[in-house]
Amino acid sequence: MGEILKLGFVLMAVTLAAAVALGLANWKTAPVIVEQELMARQNAMTEAASVLAPGDSLVFDSLCVQGLGNPYALVDQELQVVAVSSPGLGDLGYVFTAYGKGYSSVVQTLVCVDLTGTVAGSVVLYQQETPGLGANVVKPEKLIGQFTGRVAAGILLKKDGGEIDSITGSTITSRAVTNSVRLGIEAMGEAGLFDTGEGGAP
Repeated sequence: MGEILKLGFVLMAVTLAAAVALGLANWKTAPVIVEQELMARQNAMTEAASVLAPGDSLVFDSLCVQGLGNPYALVDQELQVVAVSSPGLGDLGYVFTAYGKGYSSVVQTLVCVDLTGTVAGSVVLYQQETPGLGANVVKPEKLIGQFTGRVAAGILLKKDGGEIDSITGSTITSRAVTNSVRLGIEAMGEAGLFDTGEGGAP
């Protein structure tokens, strides 16, 4: 009986020590991880918006938009809009993150649109899709590069009657990303963010 109790105490002590060590490691590394994520997001915004103005002159400011819908509620995310401007050029456009439920993950795509709602650039921020198939979404030439120069109406897979070629063997991922980008732009247009010359969404 004594040996069993002793073994139990040893096991408890080891477990407690491991939990404390894990907690300390998390406490030390969490701020670093957050900082790296913020830096990666900032770099992605600069990359996506670089066609609007030189990257070192871009300014990003979060916006609170009245009447902005949330097309990403089903994946527990929210549409957040960031204004893009430049001291020398004034307002240039907007940046937002689109969330699409792919084959094995919620793919996050950072998208920059100009003031008319036309896509200026996009970068995949996060994905855990199938290697060699859906994971190819990170390569602009495979999918997201086709969004550039298009408004919401044109951002639809050819299989669904649109203009975008899907990634071979990855229709689910392609559709998820394409639809998430289109829905985000549509919601921004409906909230009156774009100057289309007709007073409506693109």
